[in-house]
Amino acid sequence: MAILRPQFEGALNRIEVNGEKRLRAIDAHTEIQELLSADEYLQAWGINTCLIGSYSRHTAIYPGKDVDVFARLSDLDTSANPGNVYGRVETVLVEEYGRVENGGRVTSQARSVKVDFPNPNDHNAAFAVDAVPAVRNGERWAIPTKDQYLWVPSAEGWVTTDPERFGQLSSDLSTADWSPTVGSQDAYKPIVKLVRQARRTHLGDRRPGGLYVEFATYDVWSSGVVTGDEWDHLFAATLRQVANRFQRAPYEPLVDPGLGTPVEPALDANDWINASNVFQRLANLAEEALSAEKCKAAVKWREILGENDRGQVFPLPPGCDANGFPLSAVGGATIVRPKEATRFG
Repeated sequence: MAILRPQFEGALNRIEVNGEKRLRAIDAHTEIQELLSADEYLQAWGINTCLIGSYSRHTAIYPGKDVDVFARLSDLDTSANPGNVYGRVETVLVEEYGRVENGGRVTSQARSVKVDFPNPNDHNAAFAVDAVPAVRNGERWAIPTKDQYLWVPSAEGWVTTDPERFGQLSSDLSTADWSPTVGSQDAYKPIVKLVRQARRTHLGDRRPGGLYVEFATYDVWSSGVVTGDEWDHLFAATLRQVANRFQRAPYEPLVDPGLGTPVEPALDANDWINASNVFQRLANLAEEALSAEKCKAAVKWREILGENDRGQVFPLPPGCDANGFPLSAVGGATIVRPKEATRFG
């Protein structure tokens, strides 16, 4: 049985939003937060921004296309008109950056305002900042509903949310005394990244998206059904448990941990079953990898994690070729010695 800790650490590095892109993202979301916080109208409404989404939870994967800024307006509640609230955030950003259709960088979306930060030399270095206006809803927050026809001065124009709570719950799970570690590293968030990478590779644009996959991963980890102390075992166990969770989702709804209510929008049963089938196949591959020697195991992990523009996500162990065979040096040249080769005689 192969334990490929260095290769998993290499894979995690290849799916990390790091380097120059991370620095540019920090500069960009800081710029947006400062711009919104300086507006007099938003100041009067109690503007207090923070980051939300996978970027803020440290579960985002490369290339990391967007950063979400939560524009909390502490002095407003759901009696405010969503159109007025959204409109002010939109105006501040349009005045600074201009609209995309006019050669600028702002796109008005259903419930957020997107500002592009392009990179003409590298499309994977480009990203966007989404500003999401929010007002108080009791102890939680509310954001505009996607149906703008409901943007009237009533609670129907708002949707309850609590992304900060999910962020805190994720950190609490990651650092809990009982939560698995690999060496001295908390394992939960790295495993979330690996699961999201597997989802992107094998589901692409199909549902469920990355957030629902993260919800499912949180569900099975918080239930204590994933155990181990190496990346191989933890990842394999998580794939199996997530596949099982998707299978139950049509009759046991997946829950948004921040709200404690079934995820919205709900998915069709066929979406859940398709995702379960995909993840069951990946779990089968992972379990085969656990019992294989290192070269064969590495090829299976490669199939599960796929690639990005940095190349194959899972690096090969020393002495292995891309087909899963060990390499050996003979007479100064490297040759393949398949396991099934036999001697004549």
